[in-house]
Amino acid sequence: MTRRLLVLAVGIVVVASCTMREKKEEKVPIAYTMTSFRLESAGGCATDSTACASYEVDYPVFTGLDSMVNVIISKRILLTADMGNPEQRGKTMEEVAHDFIQDFEKFTKEFPDPSGGWYYGATVSVVLLNDTLLTLATQDEYFTGGAHGGGGKYFINIDPRNGRDITLDDFFKPGYEAALTSQGEQAFRKAREMADTTSLQQQAFEFPDNKFQLNKNYGFTQDGITFYYNSYEVASYAAGPTEIHIPYAALTAWRK
Repeated sequence: MTRRLLVLAVGIVVVASCTMREKKEEKVPIAYTMTSFRLESAGGCATDSTACASYEVDYPVFTGLDSMVNVIISKRILLTADMGNPEQRGKTMEEVAHDFIQDFEKFTKEFPDPSGGWYYGATVSVVLLNDTLLTLATQDEYFTGGAHGGGGKYFINIDPRNGRDITLDDFFKPGYEAALTSQGEQAFRKAREMADTTSLQQQAFEFPDNKFQLNKNYGFTQDGITFYYNSYEVASYAAGPTEIHIPYAALTAWRK
């Protein structure tokens, strides 16, 4: 009887040990919450927005990811929230914001009657999130004087398991480029209400050799790929940006 109880006790310990191990190895789901960072020039912008500068970014903070992946995501977000200024590369968001405010203050000392306050605002949205793909889109807008402001939309595609960039090559078999470009041109012409026979150049779109090309600013969605051409990229500021969407269903033969 004692021997049987001993065997039973050992069995219970083994089962309990396995259960604890399974709980430890249980995968934590990836989740996120939105947070905001904002910095204003001395005195703030509450009373007179024309005499101040502000920098603000709303962005997601993730849980369930490796700490190094979170670091990579933070760096990639910052690269899309620095107004394309190469001098800001490697700086923190606080440093970028401080430089922006400082530039405004230097400018107003030289030109005491500026045409208006400066601002930079960006929202980083989660477009797609699953176990193997995270797509973010940064939409920003800014004004630093002059006739008009600026802004754009920029995508980030990352493998949430390791922080590796996800590209079109990960989705399609070798040789897909021509088929994807063809679908892209159809989508571009539709978005711009252009006939198939209309010259891109005649409509003031500037592509090399007057041949449509896809850019590298794309994001993956649930049902396809979105490409975004920012203002000035292939047309004048007045023409505005162009967004096109290519469904995966149009490229079934090339999917991996």
